Amino acid sequence: MKTHWTQQDILDLIKNQIEESLNLEYKAADALDKSSDSKKREIAKDVSAMANSDGGTIVYGIREYGDATRRHLAERIDPINRTNASKEWLEQILGTNVFPRISNITIEPIPIGESPTDVIYVVTIPKSDTAHQASDKRYYKRFNFQSVAMYDYEIRDILNRSQNPVIDIEFAIERETYEVRSSVPEIPVLGSGRREPEFRTDIELLVFAYNNGRVLAKYVNCHLEVPESVLLSDEHPDPDVFEKDGVRYVKRNRDNTERDVVRIGGQGAFSYPNYGPARYFPILPKTRTSLSTNLRKRILLNTDLQFYDRKIFWTVNADNAEPIAGECFLRDITIKDKPVH
Repeated sequence: MKTHWTQQDILDLIKNQIEESLNLEYKAADALDKSSDSKKREIAKDVSAMANSDGGTIVYGIREYGDATRRHLAERIDPINRTNASKEWLEQILGTNVFPRISNITIEPIPIGESPTDVIYVVTIPKSDTAHQASDKRYYKRFNFQSVAMYDYEIRDILNRSQNPVIDIEFAIERETYEVRSSVPEIPVLGSGRREPEFRTDIELLVFAYNNGRVLAKYVNCHLEVPESVLLSDEHPDPDVFEKDGVRYVKRNRDNTERDVVRIGGQGAFSYPNYGPARYFPILPKTRTSLSTNLRKRILLNTDLQFYDRKIFWTVNADNAEPIAGECFLRDITIKDKPVH
């Protein structure tokens, strides 16, 4: 969900004829009429419906087309006079007309034109893990561009969200340069001089799980689709490759399992760890854990950054929660360098 808006972003909605959806709604300036109680009830209804559904954005200050064929498309900017309807007034309406209060809701004023009083309000509403009631004592959801009353079973489904973990997937790219050492001890030869050290650079995609819910996550499974073009050529067997929208992807899986080292086999330079059975490592609420353990094949990337305009797609399952899907551009992932060793 977009978190920072500019005037250009607003103009792009109109220019590109972006249609309203489950997560996007346009409202003209008169939707914030302070003198109308019905308008205040409508504000509470629309915002609570977003929170009860999948979250989303309501843009106050965009007028839609009036004809039926284009009624859900943005026609033009319809600025709000901030002296008549301030951000603080809108916050108060939401705080006193939606029960319980919606956490982490943001209201962003976007200045429009030359007038210091003309603004557009972009209200960003997160998906909630509880059901929110509007001021008319009803519960609403988003359906076909509208806010409609919910059935009893739908309200119960929302209330069950707080019974399951909510897992967000995060990524980092780690670049590590290290000296390549032979596993066989080198025997010095008189007069041969010292061998110049050989270095190698690995670029690894790291995967993390953040439990954004209120309950413990016991079992987490993440299914990744990584563009084949960004992987080292020897990083995947053929059965893992598939094509989507003309791009070849490789499947990778991660989970929150760990295995303890029970003993060390071999001797000296030829020693190796022996692991015990895998066990799931629970993820506490509001904590982050790595899903990139040494028990699974590393996701190594090539060094050709021109391919980093590709997307990674992911789906995560946790306990009894509904699967959550997402996507991320590789170019948006932070690259961190480890010290050379």
